[in-house]
Amino acid sequence: MPTDRDQAIEEVVSQVRERLQQDWPRGEADITEIEEIAFRIEREVLNEMVQKMVRQQTGKRTGNRVVCSCGGLADYRKQSQIVMVSAFGRMRIQRAHFYCSKCRSGSCPQDDKWGLGPGYSTPTVQSAVGYLAVRMPYTQVPGTLRQLRPQMYLGVKIVEKIVHRLGRHVRLGPPKEFAPAVHPLAVAVDGTMLPTRNGYKEARCAVIYEVNPQADRSRAGEASLQKEYLGTITGSRQELVQRACARAEARRPSPETPVVALGDGAHWIWSNYREYLPNRVEILDWFHVCEHLGTVAAAWYGEGTKEAGNWLTRMEAELQGNGPEPLLRSIKAWRPQTKAGKEVRRRELNYFRKNLARMEYANFLAEGYPIGSGAVEGACKHLVGDRFKGSGMRWNKPTAEELLHLRAAVLTDPEKDLRKYAHAPTMV
Repeated sequence: MPTDRDQAIEEVVSQVRERLQQDWPRGEADITEIEEIAFRIEREVLNEMVQKMVRQQTGKRTGNRVVCSCGGLADYRKQSQIVMVSAFGRMRIQRAHFYCSKCRSGSCPQDDKWGLGPGYSTPTVQSAVGYLAVRMPYTQVPGTLRQLRPQMYLGVKIVEKIVHRLGRHVRLGPPKEFAPAVHPLAVAVDGTMLPTRNGYKEARCAVIYEVNPQADRSRAGEASLQKEYLGTITGSRQELVQRACARAEARRPSPETPVVALGDGAHWIWSNYREYLPNRVEILDWFHVCEHLGTVAAAWYGEGTKEAGNWLTRMEAELQGNGPEPLLRSIKAWRPQTKAGKEVRRRELNYFRKNLARMEYANFLAEGYPIGSGAVEGACKHLVGDRFKGSGMRWNKPTAEELLHLRAAVLTDPEKDLRKYAHAPTMV
């Protein structure tokens, strides 16, 4: 006797044969017509096939009681029907509904087991939504999704809820992205302003990456390196640096291998590095140093003058060839006559003195260490700027936080399987 499984297979095969007999071109047909035929058959036949498989798996239960999330026992009440959104279309399914008298709530364990999300969307649908939403405004996702797979029809509010759920699970169960480093390992942190409903707030970004000593050392070269991104809007600077240092420690080949710690001179960066990253090489970001040199040159010789340009070029060469001492001697020899010039001399001389050990660029370059923070500046742009600073955008910080975590995970690994984040974070 044929089993239910065999019978279902025969029904699907018969349906495919019937549709092919009906729709197969009898004369000339161009590629667009052929694709339309295939799409129609896919939408109808595969949807029916998936429904048959789903119906065989749902509506079952192993008993009349299950353990509730509160720790109590929930009793079976009824079979509850929903419309599930799958990658092959919407379909009605039945699943067992249980009620817990202890916490006075009902649940369907099948939903959690399958990872059904907002709108009763499957993990595959949630993954597609997540990949689109980290790259475009929520309002554009439904239309784009329908262009790619017309079966996946979702509203904007459901899209938002899916993204927030995925992002929350990424935040609570972050992946371990990379194996121990082969080349010198660097960590850098920075911040960028984000438009919120309560004005501009700081979004903090961090990047951890390996540096190939043979790679291009320009700003563009630094920004193009393979990177592991981290970010936060609601979390503190300290929390972000702690997470970044933990990831650097996980990728450090051995405790004896130093990690390059890049910063722009802000005190909070160096103090947090001291607390969370042992055996580090602190390096003052080259591009920020050049900005400070430009400030001195403009105040000393006049902005845009030939003399200012010559001094700036000479000091940059001295820093990379002989270290910071020639620069300090030069600024000490400057005798400004104006109050503004004296203030620039005092402030910039103090800045360079405090960061003296972090400006040994000749030694750093000889070791193959990065000296510029192009990677973290790129992180601020790609992680935050490209998605969160669109025209007219204003964010609520808690919801933006979840999207930021999801975007960081996708930018770190563009081939990441987001379906596993449809489940509880403890399952990641």
